[in-house]
Amino acid sequence: MLFWEKIKKKFTKKNFENKVQEDPELENFLTKIIGFKPIDLEIYKRAFVHRSAQVKDEEGNDVNFERLEFLGDAVLGLIISVFIFEKAPDKQEGYLTKMRSKIVSRSQLNTIGKQMNLAKRLHPAGNPNLGEDIYGDLVEALIGAIYLDKGFDTTAKFIFTKIIDQHFDMEKLEKTISSYKSLILEWGQKTKNKISFNTFEEDNAEDLIVFVSVVRLNEKVISKGRGTSKKRAEENASKRAYYFLQNKMENVL
Repeated sequence: MLFWEKIKKKFTKKNFENKVQEDPELENFLTKIIGFKPIDLEIYKRAFVHRSAQVKDEEGNDVNFERLEFLGDAVLGLIISVFIFEKAPDKQEGYLTKMRSKIVSRSQLNTIGKQMNLAKRLHPAGNPNLGEDIYGDLVEALIGAIYLDKGFDTTAKFIFTKIIDQHFDMEKLEKTISSYKSLILEWGQKTKNKISFNTFEEDNAEDLIVFVSVVRLNEKVISKGRGTSKKRAEENASKRAYYFLQNKMENVL
């Protein structure tokens, strides 16, 4: 049997018959968020397990949300791409790519994850060191779970009704900055100015990993930023660099 035929067979209705709902609280929580009753709760349970829980299945494989996050990221990107493609028929690839990046940006997904209160179901609970990105990670994992449980059409409906319609305005989105780092690097390339980053882990006595990023313009330090990941530290430093360079950048970008 071809691989694609195996995939299609996996998602036929008969595979989901007689599923036992063993967690009414989770079922109710999910139904309120996604707008329909889930079929296979076991899939969704995995969407809320952090790797620090060190859970394994019967075959010894790690059980956490990261695989579902990977799948959800891909499905979300595809559906958002289709949405933007249809919404902006007069725009070219550069515009479409930028708008997709703005919609699926980590800050946007973090905001959505917070509003959905997804961290409430996270296992183990109460870990203060996970950082802001956990909210966006859970959104993507939830999308991956919906896709496995209900298929593409239902997943697309969820993304359109619960994410796009409720959280995004195309006109406002056009004016937002999705990545300050990309913006200042683009300015540097266009004006022949060298923008460089030096990012490192900060030494501290607390049980918390913090990174510091230093932005230099032609070897001169213009900003610093901190964050719980290298990416977040660099973005925070870039935002400060943007405001430092804003007057110079206005006539270029």
